[in-house]
Amino acid sequence: MSPAPAAGLLALIASLVPASAGPAREAIVTVQLANAVEVIDLAADRVVRRIPVDGAPAGIALSPDRSRAYVTRPEGHGLAVLDLDAGTVLTEIPLPGGPLGVAADPRGGKVYVADWYGSRIFVLTERDGALTADGEIAVGRSPSGIAVSPDGKTLYVANREADTVSVVDASTRRETAVIPVGHHPFGITLDAAAGRAYTANVTGDDVSVIDVAAGKEVGRVPTGKRPYVVALLNGRGFVTNQYADSVTAFDLATLKPLAEIDVGDHPEGIAADPATNRLYVADWGDNRLTVIDAGSLKTVEKVATGNGPRAFGDFLR
Repeated sequence: MSPAPAAGLLALIASLVPASAGPAREAIVTVQLANAVEVIDLAADRVVRRIPVDGAPAGIALSPDRSRAYVTRPEGHGLAVLDLDAGTVLTEIPLPGGPLGVAADPRGGKVYVADWYGSRIFVLTERDGALTADGEIAVGRSPSGIAVSPDGKTLYVANREADTVSVVDASTRRETAVIPVGHHPFGITLDAAAGRAYTANVTGDDVSVIDVAAGKEVGRVPTGKRPYVVALLNGRGFVTNQYADSVTAFDLATLKPLAEIDVGDHPEGIAADPATNRLYVADWGDNRLTVIDAGSLKTVEKVATGNGPRAFGDFLR
C-alpha cells in the first residue's frame, strides 16, 4: 500500500481505453499530496493545467465523452466532478466512509464509487445534468477497484480484505457471485472482448486471471513486490509493482512474464494508449509520469508532476 498513510487511502479502478480512436492527447493525474488534479499534454510532455481538489484526491474516472473527470476525495469524504475543458470543479458530492475506487458507466448516466470502510458501492445517477447520490450496493470488505462491462449491466469489484471479486447486477443492484482470487486484490481490469478480468494482488505478488463467463480464477501471473493495477495493450498485460519500482510485462495468451521494466519510485496508476503503443505510469515517490514504449519495453519519457501522483483509474483522453 502507500508509503505515506497521511496521504489518505490508495486509489484504483480498472484502466480503460480512451473512447477516441485517435491517440490520447492528455493524461489527467490525481496528485494526492498536492491536493490537485493535473492535466499533462502528452505531445509536449508537460503539465499544462492544475485544478485544485482538496481532500487528498485519489481515484479517477472519465465520462464517456471524456469531458468530465470524477475524482474521489478519501479525506474529503466525497466525489469531485471536474469540467476538464474549463479546468474547473463543477460540484462536490458528499459521501460517507472512505471513497476510493471510481468507475463510470460506459453508456453514461451513472458513476460508481467504492467505500473502503463500508463494504459497499455508492451509486450516483445523473438527473437534469447533475450527478446525485442514488443508493448503494453491498459487496465484500474493503472494495477498491471497480470495472464496468461495456453494456453497463455488470460491475466487477475487487474486495481487498476479503480476497474476492464481487460480480454485481447493475439493474437489481445485487451481488450475484463472489469469485475467490489472490491475497488482497486491489486494482481490477476487465478485458470484455476476451472474457477475462485481472486483479493485482497486493500481498500475493501476483495477478489473478478470471474467466468471466465461468466465474472463476483460471490462472496466476507472478509479479514484482506489491502489484497495484494492470493495464492491457496488444496482447500483453502490464502491472505496476509499488515496492519493486518496476512494471511486469506478461503475455495474455500464455500468462508468462516477459520482462521487468524499471520505472520510478513507487509506481501506482497505469494506462495504455493503443494508438501510440505507449503506457503511462504514475510514480508516486518520484513525482513523475513515466512513459513506456510497449514494443521495445523501454522507458522513453519522464514527465514531472506535482507531489504524490496516483492516477488510479481511467485517466487518458
